[in-house]
Amino acid sequence: MRIRPVGSFPLILLLVGFLMGSPGCALWDSLFKSEIKKELEKTPESLVQEGLDFYQRKKFAQAIEAFQKLKDRYPYNQYAILAELKLADSYFLNKDYELAAAAYKEFEKMHPANEVIAYIVFQVGMSYFKQMPTIDRDQSNAEKAAQEFDRLIKTYPQSEYLAEARKNLILSQKNMALHEFYIGEFYFKANNCQAALGRFEAALKKYPDVPPTPTVKSQIEACQKKAAAAK
Repeated sequence: MRIRPVGSFPLILLLVGFLMGSPGCALWDSLFKSEIKKELEKTPESLVQEGLDFYQRKKFAQAIEAFQKLKDRYPYNQYAILAELKLADSYFLNKDYELAAAAYKEFEKMHPANEVIAYIVFQVGMSYFKQMPTIDRDQSNAEKAAQEFDRLIKTYPQSEYLAEARKNLILSQKNMALHEFYIGEFYFKANNCQAALGRFEAALKKYPDVPPTPTVKSQIEACQKKAAAAK
């Protein structure tokens, strides 16, 4: 007896007939509704546990889904605040830094007096810090990171995150200063010494703790000599 291949025409007809026939439809419909019912009946406790389990196993996409469901379905439940916090953490650890920053800021907006706000401010800064580009790119994220780290230092001087915030504030400022030096060098190479000197001097004034590179230093001196000779 010859066995027909899996993709043979009669087998396809048989499968379609099974799926389209009323008993098959009823079975699939019943299973589908049962799964939806089970999903909707999940308690806040089961959802937070599910999210934490995924979180511990570093399955952050699944953790995000569980925490978001809890947040949406039970916004006033005792576990909702934990879900909001762990949702932001899950975004951060999943390297979705833009979404993490938004989630942390939403947490601060909704719970401004919460005991973890110093951590939240630090994590907002870290979310921007992780997106900090090379010095030849726009430095908006470096600037936002610096603002958050500075806010933490000034508002929460006893925070356990203070040392890390100070270090990252300096690194953010260094990136912004080097960006200004980079632009100044561009003007210098284009023989626009006035524009170059303006960039160099502005960077030195705004970021006094970031010394210019030897190349930039020599370019500043050349521009200053040229400016003095023109007077």
